[in-house]
Amino acid sequence: MRMSTTTRRAPIPGPGGIVGANAPPFILPGQHFATALGFFLLGTLGLVWVAPDLAQGLFPLPRVAGVTHLFTLGWLTTSILGALYQFLPVALGVPISSERWAHISFWLYAPGLVLFISGLVWHYPQVMLGGGFLFGIGLLVFVLNLGVTLVLARDRGLTWWALAGATLALFATIGMGITLAVNLDWDFLGSGRFLVVGIHLHLALAGWVFLVVIGVAHRLLPMFLLSHGAPEWPGRVAALFTGVGSLGLVFLYHGIPMSWAWILALLIGVGGVAFIYQAYLYFRYRVKKALDPGLTLAGRAVVFLALGTGLAPIALGLGLTAPRIVVGYLTTLIIGGFSLFVVAHYYKIVPFLVWYHHFGHLAGRRPVPMVAELYDAGLARTAVGFLSLGALGLSTGILAGSPPLTRAAAVLLSAGAGLVVYQLFLVSKRRPE
Repeated sequence: MRMSTTTRRAPIPGPGGIVGANAPPFILPGQHFATALGFFLLGTLGLVWVAPDLAQGLFPLPRVAGVTHLFTLGWLTTSILGALYQFLPVALGVPISSERWAHISFWLYAPGLVLFISGLVWHYPQVMLGGGFLFGIGLLVFVLNLGVTLVLARDRGLTWWALAGATLALFATIGMGITLAVNLDWDFLGSGRFLVVGIHLHLALAGWVFLVVIGVAHRLLPMFLLSHGAPEWPGRVAALFTGVGSLGLVFLYHGIPMSWAWILALLIGVGGVAFIYQAYLYFRYRVKKALDPGLTLAGRAVVFLALGTGLAPIALGLGLTAPRIVVGYLTTLIIGGFSLFVVAHYYKIVPFLVWYHHFGHLAGRRPVPMVAELYDAGLARTAVGFLSLGALGLSTGILAGSPPLTRAAAVLLSAGAGLVVYQLFLVSKRRPE
């Protein structure tokens, strides 16, 4: 699917919020993006496999936990690591503290995660613990590397504070993950393991993933949308309330009464509503009225985040008495909200980086394609449709307790993921003729 090269001269896009003077070699974010996309495709296929379990709310099953980690650690976290390596030099004015340690982190993290999930799904405790040790060390190396970078940064606006909070949340998430992994053999948590699972998952989603989304979207959404004049106080409210609420979950684990969970949930919920409103303002104030496939998907992802936020108090109130509601709520957030939001940014970031590294130096000297011409927009819109309908059907099927609908939606979602991976692979191979 090779696009024809246009005869007009394309201007060099401004560095905006993606490429800066201290940007790392393409291989660093590139290897993270390629690996993350592999985890994404594998995760969607895993959803087809565990669809009947999801429709029954059987979240404690090892295979369901394995597929969940394909998304939370494999897809979302690996994507975040790659994006931050590329994004930090522009957002904070400093590159990642050590590129060498960034590569070491990756080569500990990615293979370790594969071993961990394999051992978890196929019941090999030694493989699971060994893999968990490797990817845990890899993440700790990343946390240290990012922590040093944040200390060196002078620009300490909303993005800095959001990433600082996310770093602390990731550190705490790793600790709870180790506790849960060891508990599989020793069972020292007893019936309290479900509380720790819930805290671990929400700390990862709200404290790590969502805080990064808030911090990065603050810079990238208005840039991609050409949004000018939108009030930005909701973004600050989102970062503050989400950070305080999610980091408070760490203390809940150490014995704060469960009644406090509602207060922390309210704080995180306010943060979620504030972010949704901020995203709405960016879309409302945009100069670019026509939305490309990536921005269309970003808008739909925000709608899923709103739906997930609405389901949150119901899921928290019913708890383990309605496991299907809990699974439906988490699926709406992880798949419909965060996953689609990240895919949307892949359609913006990956083509630009390929263009910048392989075509940018030729702009103004010879005809080169525009960034948007590096992929087929029609096929991208098909992928966006599959992903959107798949995510909606998945949440609906789980909440309705329908295994056939859940599996059909998972197949549709995996088809969309396959199209995304296929298109971005073709983009990565584009070179000047």
